[in-house]
Amino acid sequence: MKSLSYFILFLFCLNDFSDGKLEYNSEVYPNFESDFLVKKDSISNIPKRFLEFQKNSKGYCLVNGNSTAKQIALSFDDGPTEVSQKIIEILNKFNAKASFFWVGERIKGNEDIIQLAKENGHLIANHSWNHENGFSFSNQDLWETQIANTFKEFSDYGIQDAAFYRPPFGAITQKQIDFLATQNIKTVLWSITTMDWDANQNTDDLMFQKFKEHIHPGAIVLMHDADYGNLDSKLKDLENILKFGKSQGYEFVTIAELKP
Repeated sequence: MKSLSYFILFLFCLNDFSDGKLEYNSEVYPNFESDFLVKKDSISNIPKRFLEFQKNSKGYCLVNGNSTAKQIALSFDDGPTEVSQKIIEILNKFNAKASFFWVGERIKGNEDIIQLAKENGHLIANHSWNHENGFSFSNQDLWETQIANTFKEFSDYGIQDAAFYRPPFGAITQKQIDFLATQNIKTVLWSITTMDWDANQNTDDLMFQKFKEHIHPGAIVLMHDADYGNLDSKLKDLENILKFGKSQGYEFVTIAELKP
């Protein structure tokens, strides 16, 4: 399902399939080839557009925190699910805080998990209403159909600290980021991805090795509190990530606690 969604994002960037030629919309994505056709997962190799977003957004787009602060912000997308509870239990063992980017339509019925996250000091933030790729949405449609109604659902369930939004698949434009800034919402991307949504890359030790290779001060790490296969490996690697980070003197904090 994730692979299909990335392919859909690919299609959004295309101009024309006519005459068998594959072309991309250079006005929408001037760096399409380098950003989407090359796998990248470190601060020095993350998509150039992410760094451009952060540079151009006056603090309203976060890719990483302060490069001199020994902080790491673990973030988990796509919940809440039963996996969220397992992750929170592991985080608590290490006195670590994290940020959960949750989908609005999945909130109802997961009150116990919401309460668990809140009681343990984790951040709950916005990951759209139904995980739809919002890349081609107008600013207003993105706000009304995906973000504002999720915030309302959050409020109805006592979630008040959610002034952060992570676009599904990282699919967002500068204009959308700027519009969300007028609503006082910060867009959150990432500087390390564990690729834990990919069954070919989330087997034993692979997620931990990615983290270990690319760890850096102020890192925002992308993971998921959903089961995309090899769940036991994910949970094991999460423990190893926390152990290694702590051994290197890092503090695990929420996105809100990252130093700018």
